[in-house]
Amino acid sequence: MRNKIQYCRIDTTWTDQLTSFFERIHTNSQDKYFHPHPFDQKKAQELCCYTGFDLYYVQTIETKICGYGMLRGWDQGYKIPSLGIIIHSDYRGRGLGKKFMKFLHEQAGKKGAKKIRLKVYPENLSAVNLYKKLEYSFLGKEEGQLLAFVEL
Repeated sequence: MRNKIQYCRIDTTWTDQLTSFFERIHTNSQDKYFHPHPFDQKKAQELCCYTGFDLYYVQTIETKICGYGMLRGWDQGYKIPSLGIIIHSDYRGRGLGKKFMKFLHEQAGKKGAKKIRLKVYPENLSAVNLYKKLEYSFLGKEEGQLLAFVEL
């Protein structure tokens, strides 16, 4: 039997699991290439109570969080959201990142976005290759990271 992948918008029901996920990410230094905010209990609680325009999701397999993703920038008035994603190292190499990215693209489109942007460290080759497969165009650098866009 295949494990069922689900995507859930973060709310207060996810506080404990998200805190645990963030702790595992930080403890194992998996936040080396992805650090949009602290991966701690305070931030997990804040995100679980968040009610703005930006979108924060978890990707789960059989109710266990395997990934975390976001589309943000709408709160600041940007029309092009920034996408961020991390898959826990125990779940990498299974195509979950690609599936999560496609899900986030769909959610951005539902909110009226025509493009998505992201930043990625050039040495994070697995992420760079994934974004190329998803037809992101790399258009320069910002803060030492490659800046990429995709049309929805």
